[in-house]
Amino acid sequence: MSTISLKSFKKKVSIKQSNELTEAAYYLPLQAKRVLWLCLMQAYFSEASEDFESDVLPLFSVSVSDYVKYFNVATAVASRDVKAGVKALGESTVTFYPRDGEFEQVTRPWLSEAGMKRGRGSWQIEFNYKVMPFLVGLSSQFTTYSLYDCGQLNSVKVIRLYESLCQFRSTGTWVTDHEWLCERFMLPDSQRSNKAEMKRTFLEPAIKKINEKTPLRVSYRTQDDGRLLFSVMDKPLAIS
Repeated sequence: MSTISLKSFKKKVSIKQSNELTEAAYYLPLQAKRVLWLCLMQAYFSEASEDFESDVLPLFSVSVSDYVKYFNVATAVASRDVKAGVKALGESTVTFYPRDGEFEQVTRPWLSEAGMKRGRGSWQIEFNYKVMPFLVGLSSQFTTYSLYDCGQLNSVKVIRLYESLCQFRSTGTWVTDHEWLCERFMLPDSQRSNKAEMKRTFLEPAIKKINEKTPLRVSYRTQDDGRLLFSVMDKPLAIS
């Protein structure tokens, strides 16, 4: 497949992620994040209606061949990455912040089970049934973005910022604060305790990378109340 046709193919591959998941607190290494994307893609493409979440089962299949196809790596690398990604998902938790109900926040393991199929180069992943509603949406609010676009980013924290910014493409502005970013993205103590350090070592390099590698054009400023105001817009389409 040529470079041009491969890019055209990848641009058509979308991920639809519930805003509850976008706003959750978790850290996954890049391999695990990519495995999660491959599962979210399956939920997205299984959608038959706006109420598709009720029909999505917690079982997903992740193959080495799909990892090769979507992330443009060698088969040996993909095999290693998928195994590492599944292992990291199985050992990790995610914290959600429900808008309703008894709990202000709740932490759950991602997976119930993960099994590698004999000789097939694929894994069957079963998500924790209590996580599934957050994966496919407790509400009608979703963030949709292209796998090709976010696939140009190789830092998980930059990817998380990109996903958050994509929620506000339609309104063009996002207001948040230092504490929210540190908590949700699980930033290190040096950035939690020092706002200037967080901006210098995370936020500004991340925005630069997003502006270089994705369709978004992003800037930010600090308001008088200390909160961060992000400007989010799509870059003009290039005229061929």
